[in-house]
Amino acid sequence: MEREIPGKEDKKSQSVRNTIKTTKYMLRYVWNEKHGKSFIFVKGITALLNAVFPLAFTIMPGLIINELTNEQRINTLVLYVGVLIITPVISQMITVFTNRYLTKLSMKLNLKFETDFYNHIANMDYETLENPNIQTMKGRAGETLSSSLSIVDQLSSLLSAAFGLIAISSIIITLNPLINLLIICIIYVNSLVTKWLNHQQFLIRKEISNYGRYEWGLSYMLDNFHYAKELRLFNIKELIINKLINNKSDANKLHLKNQSNENKASMFHTGTNFIQQLVLYIYLIYMVIKKGLAIGNMTIFLAATGQFSGSLSSVMNSYLNLTDSSLKIQELLEFMSIPLRQYETGDITPIFNKDSIIEFKNVFFKYPGSENYALKNMNITIRANEKLCIVGVNGSGKSTFIKLLTRLYFPTEGEILLNGININQYDYKKYQRLFAPVFQDFCRYYMTLGENIVLADNYSRERLDEVCTESGLSSLVSKLPKGYNTQVDKWIDEEGFEPSGGEEQRIAIARACYHGGEIFLLDEPTAALDPVAEYEIYTQFNSMITDKTAVLITHRLSAVQLADKVAVFDNGSLIEYGTHKQLYSKGGVYTEMFDKQAEFYRNENYSIA
Repeated sequence: MEREIPGKEDKKSQSVRNTIKTTKYMLRYVWNEKHGKSFIFVKGITALLNAVFPLAFTIMPGLIINELTNEQRINTLVLYVGVLIITPVISQMITVFTNRYLTKLSMKLNLKFETDFYNHIANMDYETLENPNIQTMKGRAGETLSSSLSIVDQLSSLLSAAFGLIAISSIIITLNPLINLLIICIIYVNSLVTKWLNHQQFLIRKEISNYGRYEWGLSYMLDNFHYAKELRLFNIKELIINKLINNKSDANKLHLKNQSNENKASMFHTGTNFIQQLVLYIYLIYMVIKKGLAIGNMTIFLAATGQFSGSLSSVMNSYLNLTDSSLKIQELLEFMSIPLRQYETGDITPIFNKDSIIEFKNVFFKYPGSENYALKNMNITIRANEKLCIVGVNGSGKSTFIKLLTRLYFPTEGEILLNGININQYDYKKYQRLFAPVFQDFCRYYMTLGENIVLADNYSRERLDEVCTESGLSSLVSKLPKGYNTQVDKWIDEEGFEPSGGEEQRIAIARACYHGGEIFLLDEPTAALDPVAEYEIYTQFNSMITDKTAVLITHRLSAVQLADKVAVFDNGSLIEYGTHKQLYSKGGVYTEMFDKQAEFYRNENYSIA
């Protein structure tokens, strides 16, 4: 979607100004789409016809009555009756055709809206997307996505009601001005009540949506197999069920409140309509008896006032609905206006060869909304074919370092250089292809094993075989019923398989190898594995990264066997740097960490009797 959106205006979000801006924006957006012009044109024609056709039902019965009570001309009667009979047939035929056509166009336009929405999310920089406020905006925008065309629908309804109002006014205007004033006043008061009701419903829906998200989370914990063990072992199912019941109870109270508001509004509308009908009937009966008003004309006036009231109410309600829709769409437009920062700069193709150097120069970084730096004055150099192991306690800045290196985040201060050039000057996608990441939190995609590795529909079978051999997956592939075409999840396919922790890491390694990055990134790749699996994975790594550059993040110091250099992070700062021997001989933080882990594994409680 376009980036220019109507501005937010304090508490006047339901104002005429905001509604007009939002409506103009959406009309312009729809108009510029492939099927948008046809959609808007057909909507306009439909609105006009929906205003004209009801006139036949308003006027013809009265004309027929007048003709029967007066001259009784057969030809005229046939014409009037014919118009009365044929109008609904024609109206229905047009409605069926236009609805079918508009449904097809709506599907295509909604698909475009959804594509733009999900593309925007996929192209959003990681730092922005990780922001909790952005996540909240994304959730509310997603809820609005399915009703993106509601503004066009409401505008069509508004135009249809306005056309009908103008058409019927020529009849109504001949009534007593006081009667017209009464009708207008009643409709105006009813519209105020409707406006109040819509506002209350909007506020209640916002509250209910919050309860709904919490209910989903609680239900997910009860329903998802991932939580099944702890739910039983910690015996917390009653706690969660009680929370679910209480949450549902609070949500139900809001539903009842909403229903109560609707009932109050309905009773008020019924009362005002009763008064209107009573006064109108008394007046028209008086005009028939005292003034000689024709019975047919009385019928026309009754029908006309009913249609006038309906059209005027529709105008009011359609505008209120249009305003309500603009409020919802505004949330979608706000989200779509968030800039895609990572693509704003960078057009140089990065080159990484045996002489390449990556440098962190005086890099500081703090997360959005945080006052504390996650990295402070970071100065470190990574040379081609060098293996760097970064160690430190949780929260020391290790993972943040990787996010900055890969441009998932941007330094708050300082710069990161590749071959003397700021990495932000390189083409973003080409720069990221330099890296082959293997993370602890392996992403399992609901696809086949082959697709999980190559992340594409089409791939080289020869290359896939190579990386599976390199990563130690070949034996697993040979055992699977469908080989590479086996689904990685039994919930999706009963013939699928559930990979173990070690198998998941091997899939992640194979994925990294297949995409052929020059720099391996290993972020706690063995944290969740047993010692045997850890040994096997590191052995596999060691053979794979011989001629590669690698950055290994770990808190398990057995990994230093892979490293040329070791960097010790503490509280966002680089406090020690050198080879394993150099750092151990210093007797500093690294020595203490290494000795404590070694002591743990040497403890007599773990010796074999």
